[in-house]
Amino acid sequence: MEKEFWRAYRSKGLVVVSIALWAESDPLKMAKMFVQKHKLTYTVAYDPKQESKVAEAYQVEGLPTNIVIGRDGKIRYWRQGFDAKSLKEAIEAALKEPAPKQAKTKK
Repeated sequence: MEKEFWRAYRSKGLVVVSIALWAESDPLKMAKMFVQKHKLTYTVAYDPKQESKVAEAYQVEGLPTNIVIGRDGKIRYWRQGFDAKSLKEAIEAALKEPAPKQAKTKK
């Protein structure tokens, strides 16, 4: 994920957020170890209470689960397991989408 996607597409607007789920012990420690081991530079979040609310919201039942969310906030891709080719295609398609129009704010 780091080299293939994050570093390749971040200048085009890609944002990667990894969420550490289901740690058997200290989730913060486990997340930090994973980040260091894999030399990750993108955001890695964790659930300190291990309530898995994010997993429930996105119907995560297995790891890894990759989700691409378009610029409009809608899910464009959801897949358990890792399929680099289809993930790359989904990222490229999402990045081609126009940015949503910003609502004008009153001063």
